[in-house]
Amino acid sequence: MRATKAACDQALVFLEEQRLPPSPQNYWLAFAIHERGASELSKAVCGITDGGVRLTQVDADALYERFFGRTASERPHTQGETSSDLIRHQALHLADLTSSATTVAGDFSRELTDRMPDIVAADMTNLADLFRMTLERSRRAERELAETSAKVDQLRQQLEAAQGDAERDALTGLPNRRGIETHLAGAQTGTEQLFIALCDVDRFKSYNDRYGHTVGDRVLKTVATSLCETLSDCFVGRWGGEEFLIVGTCDAASGAVKLEAAKTALGERHFKLRETDEPLGRITFSAGVTDVAWNEPPAIAVERADALMYRAKEAGRDRVLADALAVGAAA
Repeated sequence: MRATKAACDQALVFLEEQRLPPSPQNYWLAFAIHERGASELSKAVCGITDGGVRLTQVDADALYERFFGRTASERPHTQGETSSDLIRHQALHLADLTSSATTVAGDFSRELTDRMPDIVAADMTNLADLFRMTLERSRRAERELAETSAKVDQLRQQLEAAQGDAERDALTGLPNRRGIETHLAGAQTGTEQLFIALCDVDRFKSYNDRYGHTVGDRVLKTVATSLCETLSDCFVGRWGGEEFLIVGTCDAASGAVKLEAAKTALGERHFKLRETDEPLGRITFSAGVTDVAWNEPPAIAVERADALMYRAKEAGRDRVLADALAVGAAA
């Protein structure tokens, strides 16, 4: 275990000395160089770095390809897989390994503890001393493995948090486009009827043009809050700009009723400029609502909802269209 830890530490030092980024591929290459000692890989590296020459990324990629196969850029990835995903998978695998090793070390330690009275009673002094030393080493290894497992678990939590941040809109706190796509990918796993709605804040550009982007941002945050409050049983995300996407577990007709209620609730809010107390007037949105057919790609339903939303805009704004039926009318 100490040898492995030393190889890990030496790998990081090596990458820093060579001024190479600690990517998974580079780290594995550096680890293999130090963990395997005087191997063909180590000799190849020495041949390049002899005389104080540093490895370039091109050299590192060539070495990796030569000794381990294709480079990281050439390896096939599953759809949607990112570097964070790869690191997360490695952390999960390492956590399993350390957990298993901790269990083995603990079992060995308990077995030695159980056998100690028999060994001492037999007056086998030398053997007893050996077992005491082995037991202490086992206990120390168990503690170190437990600490490693805790650190890996902390890393996993940090990676999960980072992934969550990557799928969340910084302004509104709602799921962003990536978060929406993740939700849609798993939304059809049940048997419930789903609807998808797209809504767009009416005349939003006028808020930015007249009052500035700071006020525009406040409007978007307020709209997001209002939608979440009135559509608490639905999934609400920011599709982009002033557009929001809603997913609910009912048909489009019932979903349109929900969106109409949300539109009414938003219109009843009173908006004023913080600086001058000037009223901003009634804020409205236009929306399109459609059913998600069984086994239909969500992207197709989103396109349909988008088309309905623009028809609502063209029909005078401040209204909800479900398929071909208007559920609200402009005030």
